[in-house]
Amino acid sequence: MKTKRLPDTEFEIMDAIWDMEPPVTTPMIMEKIGKERGWKTQTLVSLFARLTERGFLRVGGQKQRYREFYPVISREQYLSYETENFVDRYHKNNIVSLLNALKGNDKLSESELEELGDWIKKQGNRK
Repeated sequence: MKTKRLPDTEFEIMDAIWDMEPPVTTPMIMEKIGKERGWKTQTLVSLFARLTERGFLRVGGQKQRYREFYPVISREQYLSYETENFVDRYHKNNIVSLLNALKGNDKLSESELEELGDWIKKQGNRK
């Protein structure tokens, strides 16, 4: 299956699902994020159906009167897909361009910069 980009709301639902132990039901997600967003149950049911159609969720059994859902794609798989697309689209697959963008935003701590340096050294040793 080819992964597709998730719209923000669907990503928010998947992010909540990834934090939970499967199976997950719509009432569980309604309790976790739906109420604070002011969603109606039918809205969430529609979003679950869309995520299932797009291959992000699969329907398992039924718990009482609610369908049980399981993630098909892990958070790590999805983030890897999104990151590859981001680097391709905005940095033309140029890692130096990406690192220069990160360097300019002062959000990287000293320990994160050291960790990145260590990772780069390990990549150089793989050859």
